Amino acid sequence: MLISQKHLFTIDENIHYLNCAYMAPILKSCENASIKAIKEIRNPYTFNPEKFFSISDDVRTEFSKIIQSKANEVAIMPSTSYGFSNALNNIKKNSKKTNAITIENEFPSGYFSIKKWTETNDKKLIVINRNNLSAQQWNQKIIESITDETSVVLASSIHWMNGTKLDLKKIGEKCKSTDTYFIVDGTQSVGAIPINVKELNIDALICASYKWLFGPYSMALGYFSEKFNTGIPIEESWMNRSNAKDFSNLTNYDTNYKPNAGRYNVGQTSNFILSPIMLEGLKQINKWGVENIYKYCSKLFDTLKINCQNIDVSFEHYDYFSPHLFSLGLPNNTNPKELKEKLDKNKVYVSLRGNNLRISLNVFNNIEDIEKLVEIIK
Repeated sequence: MLISQKHLFTIDENIHYLNCAYMAPILKSCENASIKAIKEIRNPYTFNPEKFFSISDDVRTEFSKIIQSKANEVAIMPSTSYGFSNALNNIKKNSKKTNAITIENEFPSGYFSIKKWTETNDKKLIVINRNNLSAQQWNQKIIESITDETSVVLASSIHWMNGTKLDLKKIGEKCKSTDTYFIVDGTQSVGAIPINVKELNIDALICASYKWLFGPYSMALGYFSEKFNTGIPIEESWMNRSNAKDFSNLTNYDTNYKPNAGRYNVGQTSNFILSPIMLEGLKQINKWGVENIYKYCSKLFDTLKINCQNIDVSFEHYDYFSPHLFSLGLPNNTNPKELKEKLDKNKVYVSLRGNNLRISLNVFNNIEDIEKLVEIIK
């Protein structure tokens, strides 16, 4: 069982940072890796050309362990929107498919990506609203909305505003049975909860790196299933060509892309400053083990729930709840903005999303953080 890993971060003892869903604090090892990388490239004559590719290969390998895929099914990108565009642009045309599906309040990157795709391809965009439905009813509504006429479903694995989980397994099964592409934004789940892209029938999984993957801003990682093995990337980079490592023959202009997901890598894939941060973050997650991270967050949440027994707050139903990211249901007479200001004043940091007080836990948190949160809410 993991214990608090706060010692691996530079977080003051009087800071109670319960906001990993906003941005993860940087690991000390990541900070050291970035400093080392800057020092290495200040003298480019010592820089081995192999490093243009080796660190990217290592990043893909470490990420593939987290999502239970192969390394050659992973691409390195600058953002989730970049990944969505690559996936959506390679959906095979089918005149019998008339609609695409997303969910209520989907994160803007996903929403705008699928909206543009439907407009470009003359498809109807269906947004599955929750309204006053329970999480179970909402999930069932999503599943029932997927038909033989659905071309693609794009949705977050965990809702970024309130932490409600989607039943990826059942949605993935329905997508498979209806020949529907299933594209998932895993930004708020991958690295914090166990996920197996094969078992969930996910066709493309795109994740920003600066939250639960302990990576840098301006990097994202994506999984692309075999459905995309012959796709056309959205940019023409020399680095996503099959002969990229042969510097002396680059002007032979090889028209073949790298196999599998490698074709979707962003140009300047290796990013010599950001990639070492990304690699160290992924290595540390694999060292801890995602299952252990999940159990540790569960332990912290159990403590929170016990301490909240005499407070008028509520949580999502257990089956659609994840202990690393959740919304705290407040009494009707509570002003969320005023409570947020009070928490900030006491150095307890959470996020306000809509009228929801969003709390997100990770291994750098401890019991003292939970107790301080409860103390302020009372």
